[in-house]
Amino acid sequence: MRMIRCLVLGAVVGLAALPAAAAEPQVPERDNLNAVLWMQGSAEYKAAALSAYAAARAALDRALADPAWTAALEQTDGYRDKPPAIVLDLDETVFDNSAYMAWLVKTGGTYNAQSWAEFIEEKLSPPVPGAVDYIRYAMSRGVTPFYVSNRAASLKVPSREALAELGILPAPGDAAILLKRERRDWGVQKGSRRAVVAEKYRILQIVGDNLGDFVDDYGVTVAHRAQVVRNQESYWGSRWIMLPNPAYGNWESAAFEYNIKLDENGRRAEKQRALAPWK
Repeated sequence: MRMIRCLVLGAVVGLAALPAAAAEPQVPERDNLNAVLWMQGSAEYKAAALSAYAAARAALDRALADPAWTAALEQTDGYRDKPPAIVLDLDETVFDNSAYMAWLVKTGGTYNAQSWAEFIEEKLSPPVPGAVDYIRYAMSRGVTPFYVSNRAASLKVPSREALAELGILPAPGDAAILLKRERRDWGVQKGSRRAVVAEKYRILQIVGDNLGDFVDDYGVTVAHRAQVVRNQESYWGSRWIMLPNPAYGNWESAAFEYNIKLDENGRRAEKQRALAPWK
């Protein structure tokens, strides 16, 4: 019996002497985990993007056959005989940048202009499913694509190169890319840039992932934004094509009414309050 006790005690002492197992790394709490995982890994995201671009392609044929058709609210008259064009956003519309968002989730970081620029300059983003086929089809029908993006003007070269590599940049390419603050009156709102396109082209479709890709008056409150959608209900799915983006956008800022003074915890609290629970 004494021998058994000694053996047990020796085993306990021996275990205590072993180095402690490495603790599992703490996974930071990130609101975007499910959103980015859905965009990167789900078949549903790919299907949704393909569906949006299939609808765009089908409606494009109808648009070409109808000389009165325009998608731009900035285009009011004198456009019937102008050559056709489409206007697209870039990020999460043509390019899938979920790798950048996944990096933020994994590192616990937040968006900043420097890291975003470094990411864009590496040109790692694959196209959103369906985007390239749709744009190439439009170009084959004589439709010129224009890219109206809120990327910084300093990112024009990598943007142009990435589009050219996909074969979806018309010549001359620079004129087809209209970035934020390239001109004095080109701010965050995109209407002034759509108006530049509308001067020489009939805009058949607008494609984006954020309400501000389609209208300037996209609203501060959730209710206002919903009313903007209802106001142009007949445009969706034909003139206006919306791509899914659950990771970021003005929809999130609307939940806390664009209160930039709130920290992350404050924003999360406001988003919780914006929910409509079962009970």
